[in-house]
Amino acid sequence: MSYERWRKDGLIKAVIPDLDQVARQLGRASKDLIAAEAVYPTDRTWAFTIAYHAMVRAGRAFMLSRGFLPTALYAHRTVIAFAREELGEPYGELLRRFDRMRRKRHDLIYDSENATSEQEAREAIKAAQNLLQGIRGELKGPGPVT
Repeated sequence: MSYERWRKDGLIKAVIPDLDQVARQLGRASKDLIAAEAVYPTDRTWAFTIAYHAMVRAGRAFMLSRGFLPTALYAHRTVIAFAREELGEPYGELLRRFDRMRRKRHDLIYDSENATSEQEAREAIKAAQNLLQGIRGELKGPGPVT
């Protein structure tokens, strides 16, 4: 897909793919998941937030592998939209969850919401694990690194 419109709108910038940086970001996402699991018993809200950030890191790594990064303008939304375009419907439900998590995380951080159920936190961690695993798989399979 051509992302020229996204570039013109200031949502993404073209970059030279840096596979070492991709690997570092995916490694950091894995560490985030370990932290989310560790924090889960004492702070479900923070576990949810950490899991969400693992998804953002994985999404940014995927974008970078394709030669793009989001700008500061709607960065998290752009990561999700890019993943939808590139990964398509097989990842549809997972990416819809990612977007719902984005909105919830906003409320948790900026509106001081502190209500995250055990199930919601556990599902966030599972979603992050699934996205990270899926992106790792996509990066091993066919797909252009532009």
